[in-house]
Amino acid sequence: MAIGKRGPASDACSDCSDSPVELSADTKALLDLFLANKAEEERRFAVLEEAAQLRKMEVDVPLTVEELQELKDTPMVSVAEFKSTFGEDWQLSQFWYSEDYAYRLAKALHDQCTPETKIAFLCCPTAYVAFQHTKPLPNARLFEYDQRFAVLSPKQFVFYDLDDPEDIPEIYKGHFDFIIADPPFLNETTNRKLLRTLKTIVNPKGCKILLHTSTEMENNGTLAKVYTEPPFGPLKRTAFEPEHGQLANDFASWGNWEGAETFGKDYGDGA
Repeated sequence: MAIGKRGPASDACSDCSDSPVELSADTKALLDLFLANKAEEERRFAVLEEAAQLRKMEVDVPLTVEELQELKDTPMVSVAEFKSTFGEDWQLSQFWYSEDYAYRLAKALHDQCTPETKIAFLCCPTAYVAFQHTKPLPNARLFEYDQRFAVLSPKQFVFYDLDDPEDIPEIYKGHFDFIIADPPFLNETTNRKLLRTLKTIVNPKGCKILLHTSTEMENNGTLAKVYTEPPFGPLKRTAFEPEHGQLANDFASWGNWEGAETFGKDYGDGA
């Protein structure tokens, strides 16, 4: 029996089963577009990877004067380039911010920072890309599980596993002045793991924390239950409402600092 046939019923239409399947013109066009986009995504990633290898050095080491100049001379990819290069991995619960939102957030964050600010982006690569594309800061770091993003800036990438929340390079313990976090899963367990990370990396002299998550985490009491002790809480809902291209859930953001309620109010659509 030929492969693919399922007994007598298939034999009755051997001419049909032996004929190649013809795709409609519309279906073929969609398939060709998908394959072309996939090939372009792989090409863009290869270019970034090659560039990253050329400048890759030991991580977790302060940047030299030459590396600081290189950071200025090698601009971060745009959000559009990032989204066309890195597909969302839904298994990792990855959903990129819209370009408009990412850049509005970047502008608001920069207005809160100085050139020396030590700022960490936890599980929110779109925010990191927009921030560094707008104006790169040498002390920005991206904490991510997905090691594809290391090609964006090897010296600023920190591998981060939420299931091992306190496994942080020694140099970053008690280090950061500002932390932006967008936990990938919407539950209390994930937020408690994130809190352990925050306790590990906040600067004990003071640190602003901006949390992006679903409004359901506020409605069901998770935020109030998890983020209770200063400086991690109580959290205040800001004026920023994150925008994603693939999510129907309502999202919002919360800050831990005095006056966080007004953060984002001057950065509306098109601002």
